[in-house]
Amino acid sequence: MKLPHYFFLSIAMALLGCQSTGQDGKPLTPAEIIEKRAATIKMGESGLTAFYKQNPAARKEIEAAAGYAVVSTTNVNVVLLVVARGEGILHDKRRKEPIFLRSFKTGEGLGAGYQDQYQIIVFKTTSAIDQFLLTSIDGQRGGLDVDANFSAGSGGTIRSFNPNITFYTVGLSGYDLQANYGGTLYLVDEQLNDAVTLSGLPKKAK
Repeated sequence: MKLPHYFFLSIAMALLGCQSTGQDGKPLTPAEIIEKRAATIKMGESGLTAFYKQNPAARKEIEAAAGYAVVSTTNVNVVLLVVARGEGILHDKRRKEPIFLRSFKTGEGLGAGYQDQYQIIVFKTTSAIDQFLLTSIDGQRGGLDVDANFSAGSGGTIRSFNPNITFYTVGLSGYDLQANYGGTLYLVDEQLNDAVTLSGLPKKAK
């Protein structure tokens, strides 16, 4: 029986908070926030380097884009459930500072395994970035592509129903017998982003 997308998204909403936490589960200290910001920025640079190494032609696409995001994820398959969570960084060329993200995705899979990977999201237009940030789940800002089929295609491209947003996957290690995701939830990390960044995010019209 094929489970509906909202089943997987309800799991994501239940398991993923909007904030980063320390190893003790408590909110990050100011020093930890600075450390994690630096680590996430470094992750984004490493992901982009790996992407260019596998797909050199993508450099021109990134340079021409309105912005891009790099998300580091670990996919875990347990029998029929695929779970992946990660952290990311979104570079909007209109902004001086990046936007820090968290992600969670679930779906149907077969077998057991894992795969570490980067996800590269390319935004062709500024309106695509704003749409991504304005999508709301349970009152939290985030980007959601509910019905997209995230099976890897040729060249590592995966589908999105928004023609102005392109997803790529960059595999690092391990294996994944089935990488078909029913939905992905992206949330703005309210601890890692400073107050100026949060206040400057697009707002829904009343």
